[in-house]
Amino acid sequence: MEKFRNMTTVVSQLFKSIAPVFCLTFTILFLGVNSTIAQSSGNISGKVIDKSSGDELPFANVYLEGTSFGAATDAEGKYILYQIPAGDYNLITAYIGYKEISMPVSVTAGGDVTLNIELDYAGVEGDVVVVTAQASGQMGAINQQLNSNTIKNVVSADKIKDVPDGNAAESVSRLPGMSLVRSGGEGQKVAVRGISPKYNVMMVNGVRMQSTDRNDRSVDLNMIAPNILSGIEVTKALTADMDADAVGGTVNLKIGKAAEGLQGNFSMQNGYGSLADTYGNYRATGFLSNRFFNNKFGVQVSGFLDNFNRNSDVLSVGYALNEEAVLEGGFIPVDLARVSISDRVTQRQRLGGSLVFDYQFKNGSIIMNNFVSNLAQQQTVQQNSLALVGNQWSAYASVGEQNNTVISNAIQGQFDFSIFSLDFSVSNSISNQNVPGDLQMNVGIAQAESGFTTPSLEDPTKATPSELLNAAVIIEGPNAKRIQRFTTLQRDVSEQAQEAMLNLNVPFSFSKTISGKLKFGGKYVRNFRDNDETLNFSQPDRNFVGEQFVVALKDSLWTDLGLDNVDRNLGIRASLFEQPDYDIGDFLSGDEGINSFFYKADIGKMQRYEELAKNNASYEEDIKGSTQYDYDYERGLFAFYTMAEVNIGKYVTLFPGIRYENFNFNYNSAFTERFGPNPVDFRNEPLSDDKIKGANWFPQLHLRVKPTDWLDIRFASTKSIIYPDYRAISPYMYYDSYSGPSLDLGNTSLQPAIAQNYDIYASIFQNKLGLITAGYFYKEIDNLIVSSTFRTKDPETINNRFDLIQTQQTTVNTWINLDATSTVSGVELDWQTNFWYLPSFLKGIVVSINYTKITSSTSYPFQTSVKQGTGPFAKTVFVDSTRTGRMPNQPDDIFNFTLGYDIGGFSARLSYVYTDNVLVEVNRTYDELDSYTAAYKRWDFTAYQKLPWLNGQLQLYLNVNNITNTADRSFTSTLQKLSSLEYYGRTMDLGLRYKFAKTKE
Repeated sequence: MEKFRNMTTVVSQLFKSIAPVFCLTFTILFLGVNSTIAQSSGNISGKVIDKSSGDELPFANVYLEGTSFGAATDAEGKYILYQIPAGDYNLITAYIGYKEISMPVSVTAGGDVTLNIELDYAGVEGDVVVVTAQASGQMGAINQQLNSNTIKNVVSADKIKDVPDGNAAESVSRLPGMSLVRSGGEGQKVAVRGISPKYNVMMVNGVRMQSTDRNDRSVDLNMIAPNILSGIEVTKALTADMDADAVGGTVNLKIGKAAEGLQGNFSMQNGYGSLADTYGNYRATGFLSNRFFNNKFGVQVSGFLDNFNRNSDVLSVGYALNEEAVLEGGFIPVDLARVSISDRVTQRQRLGGSLVFDYQFKNGSIIMNNFVSNLAQQQTVQQNSLALVGNQWSAYASVGEQNNTVISNAIQGQFDFSIFSLDFSVSNSISNQNVPGDLQMNVGIAQAESGFTTPSLEDPTKATPSELLNAAVIIEGPNAKRIQRFTTLQRDVSEQAQEAMLNLNVPFSFSKTISGKLKFGGKYVRNFRDNDETLNFSQPDRNFVGEQFVVALKDSLWTDLGLDNVDRNLGIRASLFEQPDYDIGDFLSGDEGINSFFYKADIGKMQRYEELAKNNASYEEDIKGSTQYDYDYERGLFAFYTMAEVNIGKYVTLFPGIRYENFNFNYNSAFTERFGPNPVDFRNEPLSDDKIKGANWFPQLHLRVKPTDWLDIRFASTKSIIYPDYRAISPYMYYDSYSGPSLDLGNTSLQPAIAQNYDIYASIFQNKLGLITAGYFYKEIDNLIVSSTFRTKDPETINNRFDLIQTQQTTVNTWINLDATSTVSGVELDWQTNFWYLPSFLKGIVVSINYTKITSSTSYPFQTSVKQGTGPFAKTVFVDSTRTGRMPNQPDDIFNFTLGYDIGGFSARLSYVYTDNVLVEVNRTYDELDSYTAAYKRWDFTAYQKLPWLNGQLQLYLNVNNITNTADRSFTSTLQKLSSLEYYGRTMDLGLRYKFAKTKE
């Protein structure tokens, strides 16, 4: 009921805000040009289909020769040309991959002409027509891209369903300018043109998905299996009717409605993972649709269930500056400081689907979209670390699970009337991240002990990570290793949004050479986000409560554990929680020469300790970990826009528009102060802020020029916005006056970052050539928001939100707006074609190649300490400055190559992806310690063969991913010192797919 009231409020606010504007604009148009022209003109409508199969051809180009009148067919192959002056014309229909056709048509004043069009495939030989799956998918994507009003890339339905990727992120990544943030060997989040995932918008059927991240606005796409999708659109240049906070672009995952006739697509597969040496990977998918009541009512249902082992072996490395050494390539040399090895056992399960109802009226349709997806992950981690400062050894083990769920429900409608059309959407979108209890146990060396020696190494700081690990000799005294701390994290992050949107399209024509449409509309959104975390701990090392609990364990609660008096202080002997026979397997695939894992924990004993601590009131709450991430907010956003499509003759189309967005936040969080060493030495106070608000105008201008039938040139000048991340703008504060002073706080004075974007693109397209596109983009971003750490006594630096002590500097961790302008620019090249015109078996070749070159520049704040004078009493001052680097998550080069081949009932695709290194984290002071990912290269292969049973509707398919067992690598500094290495192995899947479609009559 509460959700219904919220939705009602959203719809009411939308209509109250924009109804007067709609009425005024519509009245002027109705009483003006259109009422006059409608009396002396007519409309042409119809459907474009494949002559052989009867399938609709969406995004075909239909236009009247020698005029400005034209349109693209919609997803169902339908088109309509409005307000055509009475007369005789030639109607041209063009679709890349098919033969262009010209048909005579006569229009009478006030009359409507229905003209259905059948196109022949360009590869017709006699009466035999074969359009292969990959060629069909490629042609659909090309035609949609060419007939878009903006700069767009497309993955078609045929390509998704016939040659699918592992998840939606992997499907998107094959488009120009797209790169992935990876997790466990699969794509997780999408960066568009080197712009971080949190600066892009993810949608399902035009409904915005809510963030699945704890801290920012990014969305995981690895939750979604491609089989439920009917296409993917990536829009890179915004128009006025789109959300303005997509600086990189908007990714729209499309779920279509039921086609005519009973159709189904079911698959089941089993797979092998090389790292875990397991055959337990499986996936089942289903899709079923039909239309009823003379095709007026459609029902479509789809679902997926999969379970994949995503085990990985990880080597991570830390470095320290050697400022006394000679510069190396202009950089301060870095020495080895820390090495960690981790064994991660990860199981991921996806479950979800969609349910779509639609009803087709004479002049429009209403559709109800319902979508849900859940990604559940269970993970166990064993980690050991060697730190060279003090030769300290440490370890930890963790076990836990995480659930991410996204839900989208929407009612959408579209109706065409004689002088205007309208569409609307009312939606509810939800995301939830739940961590029911992530248990971790930390192990260290007893107080004042060294953890390891390296007798065979002359200088361990100059060794490689593998050399250090293999040379280390761990001190193995019976009391040397100690259990120091147990922690359990519970997290529940939920976000929901109710949204109402209304758009009106009003066609106009002033003459045969000037026509188009005016589009205006608005939306109202209400967001709610709640972030709740609780961190509990038990510390048997130098903690009174923890030590008392150890005594209780020894005396009565867990007598068979083997606790003794030596375990009552400075931690429990780690040997009591050790499981030496825990099977790590062939660590790092045996490629790095590491064959020892120093300590492996008993997960069952960890869980037993946690249970007993909870049941006996000995699991204390960590105040900082439980309060600084706790907040909730409510956001209201109202937007209104107006835009136009102006066709000037056959060759020029202008798309001017302007958008207005008004937002406000209402935040609740907490102020927490730690003033002593004990758990009770804290105070908490609620904090609220309802004054975070603002408004912005976004002028958007697009120009398309088609000087010939084979050349398309586009220009765009657009403006976009970056709203602050959730925690960055939260009013929370955490002040540590005991061990600090230090202050962690959000910045409620942050301003949104504004980006000015420029694009120029040219496309050449012909049936034999396919599509060749070259483009250049440039972005200027002002007020970019970054995290910042500095020391200060001046409360003005934190907007006087807290009285800083004046006796010493306070370390402040917060977020700021950069003063300098950040820039991103790049070149995109793309070629898509199929060789239908080649002789014999060569006609089945399908090729797609794209390359993107990106550069960026932004400034990062840092603070250095400088001594004034000499001697023990020399004063230290802190100097604020900046340094320049590239944007995070921006690769310099992206290259994708796909070679497909279809012959008879066989189809195969070999694909290669290359993504250059990206900047992951910027060091506060030294660029020598910046963190990068290494360049990523990967080969994948997929194929299917139609089987001779069930009328050829049964297919056997094979997927092989990461053929070369490529590892994820990261490094420190441009000197490329290895900082992380993660092996996740190759996977192989074998399955059966059953597809059927009732033949249309």
